[in-house]
Amino acid sequence: MSISGRLVELESYVRGRLVAELPTILAYHGPHHTLDDVLPAVDRICKGEKVPPSDRDLVVAAALFHDIGFIESYNSNESIGARIAAQTLPQHGFSPAEIARIVDIILSTEMREVDGIWCQVPGDDLLKKIMCDADLDNLGREDFFKVSETLRLELEHQGKTFTDLGWYTRQIMFVSQQNWFTSTQRTDREATKRQNISRLRQELAKLL
Repeated sequence: MSISGRLVELESYVRGRLVAELPTILAYHGPHHTLDDVLPAVDRICKGEKVPPSDRDLVVAAALFHDIGFIESYNSNESIGARIAAQTLPQHGFSPAEIARIVDIILSTEMREVDGIWCQVPGDDLLKKIMCDADLDNLGREDFFKVSETLRLELEHQGKTFTDLGWYTRQIMFVSQQNWFTSTQRTDREATKRQNISRLRQELAKLL
């Protein structure tokens, strides 16, 4: 992925911290999630939405820090990541106004309960929409089931164990209620997401 000059050192810094400090039991939220899944998705969606370079820098920076909070705590990691970003970004050429914007984008990735549904709520902010769509990009990819198993394993390490029946039921509910926020993501990922939901239902039907 091509990134602007001021992000080169920042990406290197964050990569080093993610690799060195994230708990190895994070099968889903490991360094690969940020570096290999979310960053390429941010790049693709920004291009699709024709985001100018200055705004793209902000989303890329937010993506780099959006899960770094896991180095301190599994819960409330978004606010921790926002704090670490605010402490780090001044050293990499970001202005106070840009940092405030990046922090806001990071916090938009937090799951919230709205009318009984757990979801991200980016509002009408395009940069937040891009960040949230990139964060859940795997829902509309062909490797969804492989990635899903890493999440299941990670949750088991947190003491949350699921039967196959419970897991597929949970996944169907979450994925079917999730909506993409950008037109680029709807174009690129919706069809495969629907296929993944169909396969989830087939797997669940085998257990009933």
